Amino acid sequence: MGRYIIRSFKCLFMVMILFAIIVLVMFYTSEHDANLRPWNLFDGNWTKVILFFVAYAAVYPLIGYSKKDIAFGEGFPQRRQEIAGVLREMNLVPEEAASNDPGVLKLHNNSTFIRVLRLFEDTVTLTDNGGMVTVEGQRKDVVRASMKIERYLQQRAENESAQ
Repeated sequence: MGRYIIRSFKCLFMVMILFAIIVLVMFYTSEHDANLRPWNLFDGNWTKVILFFVAYAAVYPLIGYSKKDIAFGEGFPQRRQEIAGVLREMNLVPEEAASNDPGVLKLHNNSTFIRVLRLFEDTVTLTDNGGMVTVEGQRKDVVRASMKIERYLQQRAENESAQ
C-alpha cells in the first residue's frame, strides 16, 4: 500500500509539472489579451482540474504497473547472471544494492535521463517462486522482459534438445 501511495504522488507531481509546462508554452506562444495571465485561464474550473489530476494519479499505479508469472523451471538462482545478460538488451542493469537473496534479481534502466523521467520507478524485479518467476515493474517493461525471458528459455530448451 505504501508503494502505491508513493507512485500516486510521483504521478501527480509529474502530471502537474507537464500540465504547467504545456499551458505556459501555449499561453506565451499565442496571442492573448495583455491583462490575461496564465493562472486566469482556469478561473472557476480549478476544482475540476485538480480532481482530474487526483483521479488520474490514483488510477495510474493500478494500470501502469503489473506482475507476470513465467514458467521457468528449476535453477533460477544459478542462471541469474544469464537472465541479467538477456535483459541488458533492454538497457536494464542489475542494482548494486540489491538484496543478497539468490531468488531475487532487481534491475533498473542504465540511462539516468530515463530514470529521472520515470521518477526512479523503473525497477524490474524478478522473484523465484519454485519453478515460476514473477516479473514486476512498469507494465511495458514487464511485457518486454517476460517476452525476452520466454524467448531465452525457448532457445535454451531447443539447444538442449538438439544435443
